[in-house]
Amino acid sequence: MELSPEEYGAYWRASLHVAAGVIIIYLGYQVVSPLLEYSNVGAVGIGIFIFVSLVVAGSFIAMLGVARTVRTAVDAEMRG
Repeated sequence: MELSPEEYGAYWRASLHVAAGVIIIYLGYQVVSPLLEYSNVGAVGIGIFIFVSLVVAGSFIAMLGVARTVRTAVDAEMRG
């Protein structure tokens, strides 16, 4: 599969999306973990809400990168 410069750039942007999604999820866990250690129900509830929100956002960003990678690969194969 030969890639044009635009397709090569699309692959790099897609990999950055995947990496950003993983980093958001990891940092979300690091930020929220102190809230989950409290015995207060409110703090734990807020921690769970923030963590779920960050996991959804990180997963969405990562899947955008995966979708872009697949779309670029399919376009390159159909062209060639």
